Amino acid sequence: MQISEPYVLPWLREFMESRVKSLAPTFDGRRTIPSPEVRKIVLELLNLGPQDKVLEIGTGSGTMTQDFADTGAEVHSIELEPWVDSTKITGDCVFLHTGDGKYGLPAFAPFTAIVATCGIEEIPRAWIDELGDTGRMVVPIGTADSQRLVLFRKQGSDLYPVRVAAYVRFQMMREKPSPKPPKYQPHGEN
Repeated sequence: MQISEPYVLPWLREFMESRVKSLAPTFDGRRTIPSPEVRKIVLELLNLGPQDKVLEIGTGSGTMTQDFADTGAEVHSIELEPWVDSTKITGDCVFLHTGDGKYGLPAFAPFTAIVATCGIEEIPRAWIDELGDTGRMVVPIGTADSQRLVLFRKQGSDLYPVRVAAYVRFQMMREKPSPKPPKYQPHGEN
């Protein structure tokens, strides 16, 4: 249903538009930053505490990394191209890693929680393998235009959806670019 449809009551249209706006991310020129409402939803779904060890896929601006650190959990955050000022993220147990988040951080597994702060079309098997039994995973699944923020629980070697919490829009997970082959130049050309 489009919000602009004439049969939508005016008060309902206003409410729906305000909710869509409140869940919309902001953009700081390099990365999307989730709205305070989305950050709150993610934190509620994860229910982190000092007993947890969380893997964040996509450090981005570090805003959510700090939110996770504030819970007292041990936080491992991985970013493909980090640019965050690591001195602005405080906490005794915060570890920032550089790498392709698609592979997670197997050397530090198992994690009690994994959260993707970037959109994905499908959950990489590595994340499932790195999540401890009964662990929680929160991911925005979908396309660049529309994603569902879903809470999963792991039982055995499988993930089971528990709840679709919101419709969101995160920047899609990027992959490390493959090296470009050298440009062919025939003899005599510069």
